[in-house]
Amino acid sequence: MSDLQLGLLGIGVLVVVAVVIYNKLQDAQLKRHAGEVFGAHLDDVLMGRKDDRSGPGRSADLVDRIEPTLSAIPADHGEARGTLDPRIDYIATLETDKTVAGEAISTAIVDNQANSTRAVVWECYNQQRASWEPLVAAGEYDMLRVGLQLADRRGAASQQELTDFTAMVLVVAQAIGARSTPAEPDGALQRAQQLDALCADVDVQIGLNLITRGSPVPGTRIRALAEAQGLVLERDGKFHRRDDSGLELFTLCNLETAAFSAEGMKELATKGLTLLFDVARVPGGIATFDRFVEYTRALAEALSAGIVDDNRQPLDDAALAKIRAQLQTLYASMEQQGIPAGSPLALRLFS
Repeated sequence: MSDLQLGLLGIGVLVVVAVVIYNKLQDAQLKRHAGEVFGAHLDDVLMGRKDDRSGPGRSADLVDRIEPTLSAIPADHGEARGTLDPRIDYIATLETDKTVAGEAISTAIVDNQANSTRAVVWECYNQQRASWEPLVAAGEYDMLRVGLQLADRRGAASQQELTDFTAMVLVVAQAIGARSTPAEPDGALQRAQQLDALCADVDVQIGLNLITRGSPVPGTRIRALAEAQGLVLERDGKFHRRDDSGLELFTLCNLETAAFSAEGMKELATKGLTLLFDVARVPGGIATFDRFVEYTRALAEALSAGIVDDNRQPLDDAALAKIRAQLQTLYASMEQQGIPAGSPLALRLFS
């Protein structure tokens, strides 16, 4: 081998070593930066430990709007609430003169509850615990309640749905010898329309795309970077970041057609990634969004990628600040209506 060949070989080895070292440094920088973003602050927001926590949305193209206002619903603080809440449910109560076996109640429900396209929840009152709880076949109860969810991402409940629900409740009540007290249907329709307006106003999904400036990113590196920060590849072909209670904080998916899979990551290479943030369903409000953006920036730096919108237009600091300002208005609207982002009510309403 000539001196020239040896020299070229040596240079090649140095280049490869330099690239490996650079990638290691970039990965370490991402881990360190993301640790600052998602590590030190996990206690208060991202891990969902705040005590005050009680179909896909639109993209980040937000506009000025008139905020809807829900009718006031008196809160009942005398007993544990259970799942149902008059702010989003049309609730009927059933009472009996003597206790009825849970199994008999379950049979009456199965026999008479028609398939509904909306969520219908049954709860029984536990006298010993002074709380509402799910129906248990082995239990005995003299008070039940059932609720029809008044709105979700598909729209508001209709008059016909309320009528069918009321009829079903009456039949079940007769089957178990109970008296039924439905809520006021006119008020329920108004609340359904108000909830639908709130959904239309605040149901936003933020998508930040990363486009590489050089060669495609290997799937193995994407997986390594994702798993290093606690993201888990799930069956839907996306990496999910969740808090300790299982609530989704954001997802990472392929901008190109192919979905991620455990085996496919070994062969996959892509020029683009998308990080998705479901505004109404993520706890923590604007602080969590800020950390989502910080993480996106750190990942973009590690992959030598640019941050762009769905039209491949760059999203600079000014554009992200504008989105943030608009989100603050949406979060304030949700708080005002007593349905903060990521709360149990929000998770049910935005489903």
